[in-house]
Amino acid sequence: MCRLLAFNTRENVDIKILKIFSNVAEKDFLSSTLSHSDGWGISTYIYNNSWKNLFYKSKDPIYKDTFYESISGLLNGEKIIGLVHARKAGKKFLHGVTHSHPYHLKVKNYELYFAHNGSVSRKAFQNPLLPYTDSFLILLEISKEIENGYSPLDAYNIVFNRLKPFSTSLNSVLLTFNEAEGPKIYVGYYYNKERLKEIEEYYKLYRFKDYVFSSTLKFYFDNDIEELIYGDIITLE
Repeated sequence: MCRLLAFNTRENVDIKILKIFSNVAEKDFLSSTLSHSDGWGISTYIYNNSWKNLFYKSKDPIYKDTFYESISGLLNGEKIIGLVHARKAGKKFLHGVTHSHPYHLKVKNYELYFAHNGSVSRKAFQNPLLPYTDSFLILLEISKEIENGYSPLDAYNIVFNRLKPFSTSLNSVLLTFNEAEGPKIYVGYYYNKERLKEIEEYYKLYRFKDYVFSSTLKFYFDNDIEELIYGDIITLE
């Protein structure tokens, strides 16, 4: 299981929130595994006269990667839209930078970046024996629907609802970009209450102003926290 952070903000990404995210990845009191030590990644679009993309993944824990300590100085601009993911691998053989989130695919004229917290039964997929994580298989399903003519958001909704019966959690973030539209970021919030592997609070997603994050972070804020709409996908604006 993993931790997620998504943002759509201006001027700069809050350094305090970045630090809290790293601390939670190292010591998560809601998780039975305590830490999220199997790699991390970030994808962000930053606007200063034009859009620029920062995309980085590592097999190292986020709280041990010196690059993470320096990214706050890079996340400045008129607009900053992106996501950060800290991973706890479910299957030990799917380790390494290849399997760190977010995953990336180019489909038609869209760049897609996808990060996921949870698990989905392999029987939900057409090719269950592919040597990838279930999270990457979700992105493959989304890409197929885009190839069929759906928008990224509609494709995300189709796959999200199709996979609900097979999942422990579909908490996830989809970041898209094309030259005409710029970046857009969507957050899916769903966990199967009959298949939980951790306490229920662990699976909840919350919003604080321009930020959406996994539940453990909410305990570091005094107010203005709201839970996302359960079972739905939101556009983070």
